[in-house]
Parts: sequence; C-alpha cells; structure tokens
Amino acid sequence: MKQRTFLAARIDQWSREHPRLLDLTLAGLLWLVFGLLSAVAGLHAFFIATAAILPLAVRRRFPTAVLAWSAAAFAVQLMVVPVPLPANIAQAIVVYTVAAHVASLPIRLLALGAALTGSVLAGFRWSTPPEYMANVLTNAVFLGILSVLVWVIGDLVRGRQANMSALREASARLEESRLQRERFVAQQQRVVAAREIHDIVAHSLTVMIVQADGAEYAAEHAQPWDRADARKIFATIGRTARSALTEVRGVIEVLRDADTDGPEEPRGAGLGVAELRQLVDSVRAAGLAVDVDAEPTVFDDVPTAIRFAVLRVVRESLTNVLKHAGPHATAHVVAARKQGWIMVRVEDDGVGVRRADATADHGSEPGYGLDGMRERLRALGGVLEAGPRRGGGFVIDAATPVTVPSPSARPAGFATPSGGIGRSGE
Repeated sequence: MKQRTFLAARIDQWSREHPRLLDLTLAGLLWLVFGLLSAVAGLHAFFIATAAILPLAVRRRFPTAVLAWSAAAFAVQLMVVPVPLPANIAQAIVVYTVAAHVASLPIRLLALGAALTGSVLAGFRWSTPPEYMANVLTNAVFLGILSVLVWVIGDLVRGRQANMSALREASARLEESRLQRERFVAQQQRVVAAREIHDIVAHSLTVMIVQADGAEYAAEHAQPWDRADARKIFATIGRTARSALTEVRGVIEVLRDADTDGPEEPRGAGLGVAELRQLVDSVRAAGLAVDVDAEPTVFDDVPTAIRFAVLRVVRESLTNVLKHAGPHATAHVVAARKQGWIMVRVEDDGVGVRRADATADHGSEPGYGLDGMRERLRALGGVLEAGPRRGGGFVIDAATPVTVPSPSARPAGFATPSGGIGRSGE
C-alpha cells in the first residue's frame, strides 16, 4: 500500500521536479492578481507592474539578469508612479531568488545592497507631509528590515541546498566505496578459491599420477601381476579423486555464499593432528615413505584458519616431494608448538638442488608453489623459508603464530641465521 503524504510535501516534490513550470505558473498568477491590481494606479503603473512580474518566469535560469531588470523597472516606477504598487512583491521575490540560487557572494551582496537602497529611495518617494521625515524613516526602516529578512531566508535556503547536495555527493561516494569493497572482497574470494583449488588438484593429481605410473610399470614388468595390488592402486586413485572432488565442492560452496562480508574462514573446525596423519597416509599410498612427528596438542585452541594453513603447507610440501625428490626419496614431517607459534618442518633426502630449481620457476605466480605457501602464511603473520638440505634433499621451515603478532614479534629459537629459519637441527 502506497504511503500517503501531506499536500505540502507533494507540492514541494512537484516544485523540485518541475522548477521552470513552477516559475512560469508563479509569474502568471502574480500578474493576474498583483499586475491587474496595479492597473488601478493608471496605465503607466500597469505596464511597470507587467515589466516587473513577467521576468519572474525565468528568475532561476537568469537570476542576475532578472535582478538588473527588476532594479531598472523599480527605478522607473519611482520616477513615474508616486505610490507603491501591489506588483512590488516581484522585487522581494527577485531578492530572494538571487540569495537562494546565486553562488557568487558579491552578486548576493549586490542584491541586498540594491534592496536596501531601494528601501531608502522608496521611503523618500512614498512619504507625505506633514511628518515627512518621520514617515521617510518609518518607511525606509520597515522596507529595509523586510528586504533583509527576505535576503536572509533566501541565503538560508541556498545553504540548505548546498548542504543537501554535499550530503548526496558524500552518500554517492560512500555507496561507490561500498561497491568497490564488495568487488574487492569478491575478487579476494576468487583468488583464495583459485589457490585452494590449485593446491587440491595439484596434490590429488600428483598422487594419482604416481599410482598410475606404478600400476603401468607393474602391469608391464611384474610376472605375474598381483590382482590384489592392482585393486589397492585403483582404490587409492578412486579415494584420492573423490576426496579432491569433495574439497573442490567445499571451495565452490564458499564462493556461492552470498551472505559473507569478507574472506570466509576455511571450513572444517575439527582440523587437527588426525587430519594431518590422514594427509600423510594418502601420500604414503602413493609410494612415498613419510615419517610424522607431531605433538598431540599442537592444534589445541588454534583458530581454524591457522590449522587450515598449516595443513595446506604440509600438503603442498609433500606434493613437491612427490614431484621433484626423485625415486626412493623419504620425507619427514615435524609439527610442534613453541611460545605461541606453530612450527612445521618438511624435509626429504631426495634431489634437493634440482628440486629447488624446479620450484623457482613459480616465483612470479602468486598462489603456486613456495610463493603460494609464503603468501598464505604471511596473511596470518607467519614466515616460511625453503632451500637445499645439508647433506642432500630439500627442507621447508614454516612458523605461524597462534594469534597474529605485532610486526616486531618473531618465534624465539626460530630466528633467521644466514642459512634460513630453523636450520639449527640440520
């Protein structure tokens, strides 16, 4: 049901939507009333009244020109007609129009000065004996006060309109800022989702490729080929594919969530050591020997986003081991908690230098490889360093605060010597 408004509000809305039509209507009504009434003072008075009223039809389009015309018509009136006319209301409307619609302060003050001057001259012209000077003073003061009031009202209206215009501009800027923020948040979500999907697919495909290559080799060279081993390989491929599909669907669900106001925290509040061991088991099924040394309480009271980031780092690191460490490599995963930091190390004894060269190719693509892990940890206040392992192989050291630290905070005992973070144990 449409809400009813007051008549004055509807008139005000109509006048704002049709200002030129309003001015034309006002000029016509004033001429019909005050113009014709001025004809009582004679034909000259009628023409002067017409000349003063009709320009009001364009008062807001040409306020300065109408002011000059109105002053000239009033001067002619003072010389030709010895009495005030009803049409003199037009001069008051012109003064109001200039004060309300002209941005230039000198022109507005000129209109006020002209009105005060006209008030003094009218006081002399329209006063009569026997108390001539007293009448002059009374008429001049009365007309002067009226002129000032009209001018002040117009100036207040102009100030209100300027304030409303400034508020509308500010509101438009705020709305644009809100839209830009929403677009930025949506872009962030797409970037995060792309990174997550890349990590999921890269890990899963690596496991599946390793299993498929092993199956191909066994089918070609093993005599006879063990059907139980084949079943185990294909089961691992199927589990890996289904797990990847489930995780990708979870990421897409985050993108479809229209109620979020910012980057959403990853799903899975129960992420912990059990999930870490399941991840390692999936890599073991691909043929990589992996040892895990994780404290049972390492993920206790840790925000989900940090758990998620740590598991992603471990998974990406083990994926790189599968890709680049070479055959017969072994890996070792350590997760510990020390002085408010979660520290993770993933090292292998494979082809360290060649693997470092391979991963360096991704340095210019945020979201992939080592740079992707660094970016993920940096967003949480963490650090990551990686490089060849002394004695052969490759090592990745990561440290993530349980809570976001100040810029000067660093994990004790995990500072960066010349060779990188956390190399004391090598």
